[in-house]
Amino acid sequence: MLSTLEKVRLAYWKLRVRWHLQRNDAHGALARAWQYASATQLSGDYYEFGVYRGDSLASAWLAYRHSRRFFARTDLPFEQIGGVTEFVLNSPTFYGFDTFAGMPDNHEGQDSLASGTFFAPMEVTEARCSAVGLKAPDLRLVKGLFADNADAIGDRPAAIVHLDCDLYASSRDALNLIHPHLVQGTVVLCDDYDLFLADNAKGQRRALREFSEATGITFETWFAYGAASRAFLCHVPSV
Repeated sequence: MLSTLEKVRLAYWKLRVRWHLQRNDAHGALARAWQYASATQLSGDYYEFGVYRGDSLASAWLAYRHSRRFFARTDLPFEQIGGVTEFVLNSPTFYGFDTFAGMPDNHEGQDSLASGTFFAPMEVTEARCSAVGLKAPDLRLVKGLFADNADAIGDRPAAIVHLDCDLYASSRDALNLIHPHLVQGTVVLCDDYDLFLADNAKGQRRALREFSEATGITFETWFAYGAASRAFLCHVPSV
């Protein structure tokens, strides 16, 4: 299933995961997000919308595993009680939502995002995740359009949400699905925030703006990464 080169590359990631934090790309963003979750004891699951070949899922798993090493130490200057205990004992599930048939039909005017592009079968994603140790039940891959899979969302809070689905409609549907599980401090990574020439009326910019207006949840810009990506922290109105 995986070529020798791919196996070597994934093995290299496992060895170098501690340095991912220094990267200004999706790997670095995921490392930083999990370090933040660890530092704040933000318990919850990882949700990725737009999986493609599974590179980000694999990287997210490695970053999570590395971030937890701090709590495995025996010389910690505090007791592991309360929120620390909850964080340590409640391991996240890693969800990956994708059609696994390429981009869905859309009319958003970007040739590189035409229907069928970014095609990769689910078996490829499973193989790449397995190569770094991410397997069921920790991994749950969900096939189909986001809007058709509301019943696949777990019942725990979302610690990190990774939107790598490019399109406005897909981002809108992903946000609507995950809405009940967003909590104060949830990290939202938008890999395609500045696509469409950073037009506020298109793509993920439009999806986040409309979602915020409809729900009252606001997104504080945390940092930029990659060529067109942005990380946000959620602010959820108190009831």
